[in-house]
Amino acid sequence: MVETDSTRPHRVQSVARAFALLEAVGSAAEGVRLSDAAESVGLSRSTAHNLLSTLESLGYVTQRSSAGRYILTERLTELARGSVGSDDALRDAIHPVLDKLASISTETCYLAVPALRDYVYIDTVESSQPLKLAVPVGGHDPFFGTAIGHVLLAFRPATAERLSREQPEEWARWKEHVAAVHDLGYALDVEDYQPGLCCAAVPVRRHGRVVAALGVSGPASRLPQDRLRELAITASHLLTTEGIG
Repeated sequence: MVETDSTRPHRVQSVARAFALLEAVGSAAEGVRLSDAAESVGLSRSTAHNLLSTLESLGYVTQRSSAGRYILTERLTELARGSVGSDDALRDAIHPVLDKLASISTETCYLAVPALRDYVYIDTVESSQPLKLAVPVGGHDPFFGTAIGHVLLAFRPATAERLSREQPEEWARWKEHVAAVHDLGYALDVEDYQPGLCCAAVPVRRHGRVVAALGVSGPASRLPQDRLRELAITASHLLTTEGIG
């Protein structure tokens, strides 16, 4: 069938250009400079700048302050996550690990994924002990001051960059904890977020990319730092054994 003006789908040029820029930014692992983004989609620098500034104000891209390169934020991922069942495959893959870790630790274990300004729990296995942490599926907690949050921020530079501007005092307080995740392979919360509760968290990778964090939490009386470290290492080992870590 020959496409004519009457059958050709109507396209809004500015929308098409904005999506072309999003694709250009997303295809560059280290981010893309304004001039390169403009050239790759055939736009003038001024037009590309206006569109990228709009996308930045809406939270879809951000600039790395050190190099001025544009990178994607997690907002597109969060829009996709809003669809029904979008986390089902991840939940199904990780749940056996949660079960095993909960059995080994006798503490509450859970899986969390990033949202725009915090993270959300998508699966949990509660401790069998009378005194335990209850983690509701669908509940949210902040990035800063939590082991899960620090793990997620360590592998999400765009989110970390944005939060460093929006919450500079919190970023200054916790940035070393976030940076340490790359060296340690895990994060600990030793009564930082809530007195009397401790947590260890490790990254969950799918296809080589960190997409979630797995945590184990319980009363401080049962989880001194040495025990937290042991459980973090155990969690990482279980993920690797399942072909996930």
